[in-house]
Amino acid sequence: MKIGIVTVYEGLTNLGSYLQAHALQTVLQEMGHEVFFIEKEPTWKAVSRCVCRLNPKREFLLRFQKCGKYLNAKRLLRSIPAERMEQENIDCLIYGSDEIWNMDNPYFKDPLFWGRAPESIPKIGYAVSVGAMAEETLANHHDIACGAQTFKEILVRDMRTRDMIGRLVGRDLPLVCDPTFLLPVEKQQKPIKAPKEKYLLVYTYGVDKPMEEHIVRFARERGLRIVSPCFWHPWCDKVVECEPLQFGTLIQQAEYVFTSTFHGAIFTMLNHKKCVILPARSKVRDVVERMGLTSWLISADMSYEGFVEVMERPFPKDVFEENRQVSCRVSKTRLEEVLRCLEQ
Repeated sequence: MKIGIVTVYEGLTNLGSYLQAHALQTVLQEMGHEVFFIEKEPTWKAVSRCVCRLNPKREFLLRFQKCGKYLNAKRLLRSIPAERMEQENIDCLIYGSDEIWNMDNPYFKDPLFWGRAPESIPKIGYAVSVGAMAEETLANHHDIACGAQTFKEILVRDMRTRDMIGRLVGRDLPLVCDPTFLLPVEKQQKPIKAPKEKYLLVYTYGVDKPMEEHIVRFARERGLRIVSPCFWHPWCDKVVECEPLQFGTLIQQAEYVFTSTFHGAIFTMLNHKKCVILPARSKVRDVVERMGLTSWLISADMSYEGFVEVMERPFPKDVFEENRQVSCRVSKTRLEEVLRCLEQ
């Protein structure tokens, strides 16, 4: 089939959005499908926004590097403008994954993400998420959200989405895993010149002062540099701009990882790294708990001694891989069954 994917894949501000898109494209191609991404806007607009942002001025040169890395990575994703869906004879649209149904983010208050498409094209959702969207937001934008009721099937990424969207469409919705779990980690990584010194990798939008002090103290006591992919933090030793597919390689080569993000947690687990995971949002806690790693979750007020104890624990590779493989097998089977039904 010729499949169009409606999702976010802009790796300028969120490496995870690109990684989940690339993973879903790869999985579908391996199933024998031809895959395109449906553009909400041309790539040049996203790049222009990044380059032309005035603040913070300290990141100006980093933003140029970031744009170059993203443009190189974007070559792996085939895309078409939304208005060309009918001309391209798309057989099916897959919506997801990521938080494309979180309308607390104005970017997603767009019918494109909720099923606006020619009626002749069947629609399904895979690993879609509402994130932390408030119930009242869904109610206030029911005119947009009701598009979900036209979907042939909706496979969701987390419990909150299952409950909220399940009530909207009036049926039980199956849980599936993020597309990045469906591929071997080596298919989601490419080489990068990593720092020569041993390092602790930090991937977070930001932390409070006490947690920052824990991270710095831990690194200094072990003679480690603190490396941050793509985010500038004044307490880190080095910022490394990388292509999205180089992100996992930086994690793989780290001694330890601290992260508070969803895909930061996923790629830390996929690479079996010693780590601590501070769940900045419920989706982070959800994915870590489902993989059997609850004991690697920490709280913002954890003592330094507790931080060290969790960070130094050996990663439970066997537990994680068993849970990942079960989730992967169930998720891929559900996706294949839905697509087979559409082909018939």
